[in-house]
Amino acid sequence: MKGVVIAAVVVVLATLVLVEPGHATVTCQQAVSSVSPCLQYLTSGSGTPPVACCSGVSGLRQLTQTTEDRRTACQCLMDAANQNQDIKEAAAAGLPTACRVQINVPISRSVDCNKLH
Repeated sequence: MKGVVIAAVVVVLATLVLVEPGHATVTCQQAVSSVSPCLQYLTSGSGTPPVACCSGVSGLRQLTQTTEDRRTACQCLMDAANQNQDIKEAAAAGLPTACRVQINVPISRSVDCNKLH
């Protein structure tokens, strides 16, 4: 099962690299890769996120300095989450808090990314 999840993430990453809205400098690959170490935490919905996960979340903050970058990363993460229905919404939304990192991009399936500033 773990191999299937990893394969699904690879497919999502490959697909999302091709879709970059606007003129953002962050790519979907960068956004999704930054949280890919969190996959087990996001699908289990319990425990503590691994250090590599929280480092990635922190890196996401550095990647999203502009409104366009935030909107792009938001949309990429939402699309990736929608591709993997095993991701627990509450775990995704609470990931920054669990990592003790403030980010300016919500991690959710149900956010309007165009409203980000």
